[in-house]
Amino acid sequence: MSSSKFTENQIELLRANPNVVSVSPSVVSLSKEFKAKIWEELCQGRDIHHILESNGLPCKILGETRIAGIKGLVKRIGNTDGNFRDAATLESRRNGFLSPQKRIEYLELQLKYKEQELDFLKKIVSLGQEESTQ
Repeated sequence: MSSSKFTENQIELLRANPNVVSVSPSVVSLSKEFKAKIWEELCQGRDIHHILESNGLPCKILGETRIAGIKGLVKRIGNTDGNFRDAATLESRRNGFLSPQKRIEYLELQLKYKEQELDFLKKIVSLGQEESTQ
């Protein structure tokens, strides 16, 4: 994360870019498709600055710290499994980034688990009642 904050104008400019999923005053999140594109172009020997600029992301606004972070992240994931993600597809609850569909799936899973717990508790109670009547 860079120590410099984006201004409101910079945030609006970044949000207008189709390769950007979300922007906060400190963080810009890129789409998984764009990260894959960056990886492909890096593998072809293109410079990260050229890749970003040619896709409408001004390097002057991003800053060198963020650019280095983007490049490092893309290289690390590209060299491991190549399974790029974006903020809309993260499934981890610790960061709070869930798409509405993933949130529904998560809540349905929670509901199913609670129903199983309730059935289990009912069985335990009924077993306890059977033992007390014998």
